[in-house]
Amino acid sequence: MMFLIIVALSSYPAVPAFSHSSTHIFQPPRSHNLLSLLSSCNPYIVDSFSEESSKSGLSDLLSGKWPHRESKDNNSDCIQFVSPLLEDSYPPAVLEYEAQHHRFKPLLLYIPGFDGTILAPFLQFPSLGEEFDVRAMKIDNADRSTFVKLKERIVEYLLKECKGRSGGSNCDKVYLMGESFGGILSTEVAMELNKPKYKELIDLKGLVLVNPATSYLRSIVYELAPPIAAAKSSIPALEGAEYAFRLLTEVVPLFLGEREHRFVQQLIGIILFKGLPPVVNNAQREAYMGRVAFAIPLRLKFMPKDTFRWRLKEWMEVGSSRFEDRLKALRVARHVKDTVDVDADTQATLKVSEELRTTIVVGELDAMPSVEEAERLSSEMFQNAHVHVVKGSGHISSCGGSLHLIELLREVFPEVNVSRCSGYESCNISEELHGLEPRYDNSPIGMMPWQYWSKDNYRQVSKY
Repeated sequence: MMFLIIVALSSYPAVPAFSHSSTHIFQPPRSHNLLSLLSSCNPYIVDSFSEESSKSGLSDLLSGKWPHRESKDNNSDCIQFVSPLLEDSYPPAVLEYEAQHHRFKPLLLYIPGFDGTILAPFLQFPSLGEEFDVRAMKIDNADRSTFVKLKERIVEYLLKECKGRSGGSNCDKVYLMGESFGGILSTEVAMELNKPKYKELIDLKGLVLVNPATSYLRSIVYELAPPIAAAKSSIPALEGAEYAFRLLTEVVPLFLGEREHRFVQQLIGIILFKGLPPVVNNAQREAYMGRVAFAIPLRLKFMPKDTFRWRLKEWMEVGSSRFEDRLKALRVARHVKDTVDVDADTQATLKVSEELRTTIVVGELDAMPSVEEAERLSSEMFQNAHVHVVKGSGHISSCGGSLHLIELLREVFPEVNVSRCSGYESCNISEELHGLEPRYDNSPIGMMPWQYWSKDNYRQVSKY
């Protein structure tokens, strides 16, 4: 899972909201300090990482304390809804926002996995922005929201957005996209939105699930992860180090190694300028990819053990159990001739099962296992489902180099295809390049880093 890689490899606080007051073109920084460079490259990075905190980091890490703030129950600062393309100064999105044209597009809300970040699908956002107003949910490590509270926060956000767009008189077109744990949560939100009280307020048009973790209770991760979260060290000062070590040696190998061999080959191909992901097909998208890649070390956050434990129990276990309960109720309801006496939750589940168009994207080599789960979901839960298997992909890379998600969604949801693109004709994916495409400009050296912030490739939003 993406969250396991983040837990194991990350060590810096992440980002968030917009605070700049004027549109301007970025001038590359002259500082040679890496932290200053990356902070300047992305002005939305919170400057909460200090020299003092870096000195105390090792001792705190060993004791399992570093780096996180005090846990907060249902604090609004811990959950943010952002426009990722505005956040990363992608020019087409900024210009569209300044002209207010985004309001005429359907809203696509990305709901993240266990880690709470929006890094996993970042390559897909620019192309998704061709047809959708792309939004995303971020969840800080300090958050202690329950599964139900997360659902409520999403519904509240969608109600607010739809009311703001339509003036409160008409429902708005909404699509949900959930990855891993976000697949469990987005399914729950979809069922909530299909209750009668939301009928005239939010028009949920489709659901996109990427490696949905609805199989968690039957997976090897369920066998391995909770004991690591619950383990107590005989030497309290080393509990954090033991926690990190066990993740690295017992769980992370399930999601790396041979399962992500294709991902590593693609990364090498990009670095050597041999090819690019199908969705990176022009200079602005290559610059966007480069800027986000530069900022990843600052956006990844070490997940404290108490956060890890909370999310396994209150998110993964509770969410998966809730889904299984809904599936059992659905099986019973299908044999009831008159559904008038069926409770509201089950009626909503029936409606989603029978009517909601659902796209399920899974990695061929995912250890969860997602391919088998996609078959279960499409046969037992979602009657109007389309399953797409990403060849050679594991759990963490399904939204990466080989997937052209917008082309898939244009086929499944033809009403969003305003540009009238025809399927996969735009793709020239090469197996020789391990699922990448030849560079759009045929350049032997690719784009230089300083071009990531050129006036053509970078534009900050004036106000958000």
